[in-house]
Amino acid sequence: MKDINTVLNEQFDDLVATLQKVITFNTEKGEEAVGAPFGKQVRACLDYVLNTAQSWGLSTFNDDGYAGHVDFAGTGKEIVGVLGHLDVVPANPAEWKYPPYAAEIHDGKLFGRGTMDDKGPMIACLFAVKFLKDAGFKPSKTIRLIFGCDEETDMGCVRHYFQTMPYPDIAFSPDGDFPVINREKGIYHFDITLGKLPAGVTLTAGDRANVVPSKCVATLPASAVIDADGYANVTVTRGEQTVVTAVGKAAHASTPEEGINATHAVLKLLANAYPDNKSVCFLADNLCDSTGTDFGINLRDEQSGSLTCNIGVLRTLEDGTLNATVDIRFPVSYNCDFMYDLLRSKTPAEFQVKPWHVSDPLYVPAESELVTTLMDVYNNAMNTKLEPIAIGGGTYSRCLSNCVAFGPLFPGEEQTIHMPNECVDLDNLKLMTAIYMDALYRLAK
Repeated sequence: MKDINTVLNEQFDDLVATLQKVITFNTEKGEEAVGAPFGKQVRACLDYVLNTAQSWGLSTFNDDGYAGHVDFAGTGKEIVGVLGHLDVVPANPAEWKYPPYAAEIHDGKLFGRGTMDDKGPMIACLFAVKFLKDAGFKPSKTIRLIFGCDEETDMGCVRHYFQTMPYPDIAFSPDGDFPVINREKGIYHFDITLGKLPAGVTLTAGDRANVVPSKCVATLPASAVIDADGYANVTVTRGEQTVVTAVGKAAHASTPEEGINATHAVLKLLANAYPDNKSVCFLADNLCDSTGTDFGINLRDEQSGSLTCNIGVLRTLEDGTLNATVDIRFPVSYNCDFMYDLLRSKTPAEFQVKPWHVSDPLYVPAESELVTTLMDVYNNAMNTKLEPIAIGGGTYSRCLSNCVAFGPLFPGEEQTIHMPNECVDLDNLKLMTAIYMDALYRLAK
């Protein structure tokens, strides 16, 4: 077998050129069309990737534009899977230094939406398979690269794909962090529909459950008595109405301690002003604490740490009823059914608890073959002695039962995923490709 790192060095420019082409497809979710459930550009990108693999002698499958796969056939029946995606989150060109779909290289970095999430890592894995094939590797297990097309919105791609395709026996997803993420907390998004606010009072904050809201606004009657002394970043404006505005700091709901939830100050102010209003007082007394302690739901386990709780959205409904949208990330020792029973037991019967997006945790033991192999690959490549990590966020990995996130973000690397000027350092791109080659070799040999 030829030295695979020699093959990597000889063909790395081809990898970069292919990734540049893939980046030029604007794969933000588009209008549904025949054979293109997530938009014509998404389908065109999938076709390009599959056709490229076919030209190398690899077999492919297109699931009617929902997803597709590339197979490097093994001699046995087992499948080693790599699960990633070609769709991307929207990019506003006005916020970018370089056009998000031009795939330009500047100062050793390739800029473009999807360079890190998740086109770059998946093209690195695709070429890792090519390099292994060109080096003469004969796998005993089939290596299957699964390209989803709807990860960023609803993950309908993989639900459709696995209706007819078998699940891999073992898999990783290059859609997280190095070294290995083997524990992902459960996700519980729910609405609490409370009672009516006091006459003339409205509350508005946030747009998404999974973001700590950086602004909260309450409008009150002009006669309202509000004492904002001692509340930082809260302003009270008086006129025909009294307007209370709190400014906080946005953060992802999986790490609410990194932000300042603007709803907390406003809810506490309103609870002081209207101590007889059950809706305001319930939220102020129970949900203005990111650990869940005040609510009595502060779960914790050794494997993944503590529960987090975030009021992401507040809205006043047309009839004056208050609705709160809440994001909870709960430890891996629990499940969604347990969370519903716990939340229902802690919430007054007259308030509705309506879950709308829930996901059980992911937990693959550190001593499993999958995790120990990938950790050994990473630590050997980086000359480190790191351990697998737990996160509050959710990756593509939880779509499968025996799957973990494995890269592409290196420890300490600048994080540009989902941000303007998303980019991949070309040296890191080569390094992750080498790591993925070794991982696939060890898992499939």
